[in-house]
Amino acid sequence: MMLARKLFVATAVAGLATFMATGIALAAERTSQSKALLFCDGGAQESVITNSQNTQASTTSTAFVAIPSTTLPGGPSGAAGDTDTYTVTFSGEAGNSNSASWEIRGQVSVNGGAFVDMDPVDSNTFHSGTPRATHTMTWCRRLEATSGADFRAVWRKVGGGTAIVDGYLIQVQRSD
Repeated sequence: MMLARKLFVATAVAGLATFMATGIALAAERTSQSKALLFCDGGAQESVITNSQNTQASTTSTAFVAIPSTTLPGGPSGAAGDTDTYTVTFSGEAGNSNSASWEIRGQVSVNGGAFVDMDPVDSNTFHSGTPRATHTMTWCRRLEATSGADFRAVWRKVGGGTAIVDGYLIQVQRSD
């Protein structure tokens, strides 16, 4: 009975090692020829930072401006040469005062530098029309941030009127 148990455990461990090695090899082979498709794989999760806001924010700005209460620290990646994968998710109940739309971008400031757009870098329509609906957008980037990285969401109104977001959150996940 003891020999059978040891063989069972050894078989399970070998199967798990094969599965993990295959998964690592597949992740290493993932490449994209398209700017619309990107891969942003990380390892063990190191931190999760979330900010939830239960008040309404609005803008009429046609230039990108920060959404209130969305700037969050992501933490440092480690020593020079060490990179981490940072994944930023914004979710909220969105609306408009007219039938137009509003766009959103995720941005990062690395080591105290200027904020720059994260992938995907093009403007993303977050909401169109007047009926309110809940939407989510995710951005990711692998970074070397020896002293830290800050993240935020910015938005702009397209087509006149007022963009509205209510009951929203932003979350930054850092993975090895």
